[in-house]
Amino acid sequence: MLRIAQPTETVAQQLAGLPDSPGVYIFRDNQTEIIYIGKALSLRSRVRSYWSATSWAGRPKLAVLVPRVDSIETIVTNSEKEALLLESTLVRQHMPRYNVHLKDDKRYPWLAITYHEPFPRLIMIRDPHKYRKEHPKDRVFGPYVETGLMWETVRILRKVFPMRQRRTPLFKDRPCMNFDIGLCLGPCQKLVKEDFYMHMVQQVELFLSGSQSRAVAAMEKEMAEASDALRYEEAARIRDRILALRSVMERQQVMFQDRTVSLDVIAQAHTDKAIMICLMRIREGKLVGSEIFDLPLSDKTTFDEAYESFIEQYFTECEVISIPREILLQHKIDDEEVLEQALGVRTDRAVKISVPLRGDKLRMIEMAQKNASHALEQQLRDLESTSAACLELLTKLQEELELSRPPVRIECFDISHFQGTDQVASMVCFENVKSKKSDYRTFKIKTVTDGPDDFASMKEVVGRRYKRLKEESKPLPDLIIIDGGKGQLNAAIDALKELELFGQMDIIGLAKRQEEVFKPGRSDPFLLSRRSEALLLLQRTRDEAHRFAVTFHRKLRAKRSLMSGFDELPNVGEARRRLLMMKFGTFERLTQASLEDLKGVPKIPEKVAQAIYNHLHGTGAGGDTEGRELEAAEKS
Repeated sequence: MLRIAQPTETVAQQLAGLPDSPGVYIFRDNQTEIIYIGKALSLRSRVRSYWSATSWAGRPKLAVLVPRVDSIETIVTNSEKEALLLESTLVRQHMPRYNVHLKDDKRYPWLAITYHEPFPRLIMIRDPHKYRKEHPKDRVFGPYVETGLMWETVRILRKVFPMRQRRTPLFKDRPCMNFDIGLCLGPCQKLVKEDFYMHMVQQVELFLSGSQSRAVAAMEKEMAEASDALRYEEAARIRDRILALRSVMERQQVMFQDRTVSLDVIAQAHTDKAIMICLMRIREGKLVGSEIFDLPLSDKTTFDEAYESFIEQYFTECEVISIPREILLQHKIDDEEVLEQALGVRTDRAVKISVPLRGDKLRMIEMAQKNASHALEQQLRDLESTSAACLELLTKLQEELELSRPPVRIECFDISHFQGTDQVASMVCFENVKSKKSDYRTFKIKTVTDGPDDFASMKEVVGRRYKRLKEESKPLPDLIIIDGGKGQLNAAIDALKELELFGQMDIIGLAKRQEEVFKPGRSDPFLLSRRSEALLLLQRTRDEAHRFAVTFHRKLRAKRSLMSGFDELPNVGEARRRLLMMKFGTFERLTQASLEDLKGVPKIPEKVAQAIYNHLHGTGAGGDTEGRELEAAEKS
């Protein structure tokens, strides 16, 4: 029988005071980290339901999430649709662990029209959300899954609508080459009127937003007017441009004979660990784009929750111009009416969400589902192939090094210093042959103060690392790699013996000179073949640890080199440091100042001046102690 977690005293008090209003609720853990964000029509009913047995049925994620809730915050809104939009914004901002995250890791390209500039350009961008924040007036279109087709469309659009391409200031001494070859109208030399240019830009916007027929119809009207006015050469140029646009339109598959149909189709396929969602865009009856989204089902999230979260996040964050009048879903979602209202507010028009049961629309759902299933099958095949290659390599490493088990998780340590100063260490982690950067760690050496001692430093770092894992009952790695020879390896072994962990995991040392592999209890090192894939894996892990250690060491050195004696003065922060620098100019002149000179600096209290003087001249511990006490009092 499922045991329901009981709320803590703090959470119980917060549950009792929840308002019966729509809004957003935020769950935090005992480290005050946000772990989940949700919305509700009634905050009181919705949040209390997390501690109800009926809500836990069929939702295994709650058994993981609810026991971690240490405090609850709420934000009251006027309506549920406002709560929906706020939830989407907060989830994207904070990325809580137990929310489904809509990430565009592949960074598909987008197109943007730069309305923030005079005589706008058509450009490619990669991060639409960041771009919109910087240029809110610009219009963004995409994403484009097939980059080659996107650039072909851009090439034709620039030929048909010769918009400015150069990023440099508009007014130069002469037009650029694009003007000479007919790909620009020469706005830099005022060779085109602004109203004519903006009319052309609006046609580009119509075409990219899916209204290609309207753009072509407008150009056909212009062609007829030019022909009637006996401007046959101009009419011929417009005719050629229309043909070029139609060549782009013909590549798009006609899905509906009714050219007024504009909708998005969403379907999914899933396993226990992942869900693939296919989103197909149909504009003017034609399929203009299809995109696959891969969402992991972690922390016992069900595919229904991921499916609904995707739909809400996608349509509340995408460009308004990208939202169609109708959205077709494979199956219903709980907040369908609320999402319709929220999208209606965003677009200032009605947006219909429906689940088709027959006809052409059901055929579109089936097509999207086939695409999602195909993508999922391909991913499973790739994972199976990758897993087989990974297992083969790890098995080779186990055999060649005579390890107790395949080293699925490897942790590698390296020490870095410069002539004994700024001694640091790094630890990198590899899982299934791939680096896991979220588990990388850096260490400042604390116990080695009398010059460089790689052996003592290695013992300290290894001891600190695995003492913490032991105290927190976290899993140990399968293999530890020590960058160095026998000395560093024996120091690490001593640390593990003191923790009573030696023998629970394999450990080796990798010397750089001859790429020798040292093992405990063996006097002679291993010499693996230079072509061995196992050796290449060890080298890659060691080199990554070295790179990470050197990077951290350089940061510390750069920080120390930028510090001056002013930074080490007691009770002196940024404001007081500026006052002292303005008064004395250099630290050398400050050291030559008398106590009266220090007391004469505006806004420097006498006790602070005395502490600074004692620090500079070393006149006893009393002054330093007094300064530290004063600093602590001021901070509190």
